[in-house]
Amino acid sequence: MSGAVSGTVAADNHNTNGEQGKPKRVQTFGDLLDPDLPGVLTPKGSFVLDGSFSYTQNSSNSVSIVGYTVLPSLIVGLIRASDIDRTTLTFGLTGRYGITNRLEVEARIPWVYRSDSIFERELQQGVPNDTLRTVEGSDIGDIEAGFKYQINMENPPYWIAGLRFKSTTGTSPYDVPVNDLSDFEELPTGSGFPSIEPGLTMILPMDPAVIYANLSYIWNIKDDVDVDVTVENEDGTTSELQANTIDLGDTISFSAGMGFAVNPKFSFSLGLSHKTILKSKINGETPSDAKLLQLDSISMGANYAINPETTINVGVSAGLTADAPDFQLSVRIPYTLR
Repeated sequence: MSGAVSGTVAADNHNTNGEQGKPKRVQTFGDLLDPDLPGVLTPKGSFVLDGSFSYTQNSSNSVSIVGYTVLPSLIVGLIRASDIDRTTLTFGLTGRYGITNRLEVEARIPWVYRSDSIFERELQQGVPNDTLRTVEGSDIGDIEAGFKYQINMENPPYWIAGLRFKSTTGTSPYDVPVNDLSDFEELPTGSGFPSIEPGLTMILPMDPAVIYANLSYIWNIKDDVDVDVTVENEDGTTSELQANTIDLGDTISFSAGMGFAVNPKFSFSLGLSHKTILKSKINGETPSDAKLLQLDSISMGANYAINPETTINVGVSAGLTADAPDFQLSVRIPYTLR
């Protein structure tokens, strides 16, 4: 985002050096923080190669009881406390091409490394019994492809529609080996299910700021798998079933925020993001222990234009709810070939 944010959101055809007819890219919030947010579209005939890196850290604590309670204050069985630290590194390469000044296509190839450190302690034992287990996994992630279309070109706010398809090239959770306790021996790098994500973005330039809002829906396509699943019944007992069809919960996403230009080369952004992940279904039925997830996070980022073709973007986000990642750092370096 530069001081010229009052120009069109797709491309500014006014060239200050006297050359006519060649669209000049305008830097707005779309260049700032979130590569998933449809922002400034790639000008006709231009190709953008976007290298990215993200680091995600998440932790959780839980206490489980293996046994039963006789009285509210009397527990017969084993109490186990666990502390899990999850780290994910993602390297991505995205290519975007402008078919017209209001239509672009894109594809993204990610490589994912995951590491979970699991510390467990069994309580109510005469001698402490602590265990530390580390599980890792690395492979290509789920490749994505999509397009974005700018609905209006003349008067703000600008509306941009997008559609994205996610494949299943990453390692599925149902294809990795598990131990006798049904714990992963290797971590997956994909979701295991294809998905389609339509989205709509509103961008309102207010020189030197840009206001944005985005709404999207991720539809996970149900698929057949061959795996034994333990489900909890309404009476508290558990049973084993052979899951033939799993319908992963869809995701409703909303985000909003602003970008602000400090000078023609440097800008920063602030934003809020909310995601609701719906309950999953097994063989058409929703398990009684299925959980509706709410993920809220706050983000901020900074963007610096190294030259007219290259920018560097650094963003951080922090989770506001228990299910959201604790911390995420992302770095992007888009390079434009004209």
